Amino acid sequence: MQDELRVAVPGVDGLLGPTRAAVENSVATYGEGLLREAQRLESLSRAGSGPAQVTVRDVQDAELILRRNLIPPKKDMVAQGLWLIASVSGITAGWFGNQTDHTWGVVGLLVCGAITVASGLLGYLR
Repeated sequence: MQDELRVAVPGVDGLLGPTRAAVENSVATYGEGLLREAQRLESLSRAGSGPAQVTVRDVQDAELILRRNLIPPKKDMVAQGLWLIASVSGITAGWFGNQTDHTWGVVGLLVCGAITVASGLLGYLR
């Protein structure tokens, strides 16, 4: 059986069915996020390996973090991969920059420079 918490939201009685359902879904989603953040804060402050005890302070701090949007958005794996490609390509471009007395060094420098700029820009825009 799933845990349930009944919350009264003033003014929701006058809403139509789909609007009321949207409010209920939003409240449930916010509550799940609040509890997840409170559990994360509790696990950071717990020194031992005892059972988890989410306190009022954890919930209040989690609400403050969520309300002020202090959690930075997580980058997806594609963006992180593009940043990694840009970093490795930049290092490789530096190596090719030391080989510019050869034709292949100049070509490698230009190709790696283009890859660095393109993947860095795509990773930033993603």
